[in-house]
Amino acid sequence: MTSGRFTRFFAGLLTIAAWGCGGAEAPCTECPAVEGRYRIQFNGGAGVPPECSLLSVALPAGEVLEISRTGDQLTGRLAGVPLSGNIGSYSAFTLMGSTNNAGAPGGARTDTLNLNGSYLAPAAEGGTASISGVFTGTYVRASDTGGQRCTVSSPFSATRD
Repeated sequence: MTSGRFTRFFAGLLTIAAWGCGGAEAPCTECPAVEGRYRIQFNGGAGVPPECSLLSVALPAGEVLEISRTGDQLTGRLAGVPLSGNIGSYSAFTLMGSTNNAGAPGGARTDTLNLNGSYLAPAAEGGTASISGVFTGTYVRASDTGGQRCTVSSPFSATRD
C-alpha cells in the first residue's frame, strides 16, 4: 500500500525540477532595477585564444553595455550586438544576441554574445549598482574552405555609469 506522502514528495520534486529547468530562476514580479549603462571589464581570464586572432576578435573591454528593462524582459546592446534576455526574482540575468559584422577585418563575421550574471543593487542610497558574471562570445566567418570559428569565455564585472 502506498501512502500519500510519497506522491506529494515526488510531485514536489517535479515542481522543483520544472522550475529550475535550464537554470533559470522564477520570473520576477517586482524586478530588480538593472537598467542602465555599464562599462564592461574582464577579470582574470587569459584573453582570447590564438584562433581568435585570425578573426580579429578582441574582448569588448571598456565597451558600454546598455540595458533597458520592461518587467522581467531585458534588451541591450554591447559592441554593436543587440541583446535580449530576462532577469529573475533573485537578480540573475541572461542577455544574448547575434549580429552579422560585415565590417570585420577579413570579411563578414557572425558575432554571438551571451552574458549570464547577477545584478547587485547599491548598498546605500547614492551608491553604485553593479553586475558581474560570465561573458561568452562565439565568432564565425563562413567560407568555401570551411571557415573559421572561435569562442571566448571570461568573467566580467561592471558598475553602472
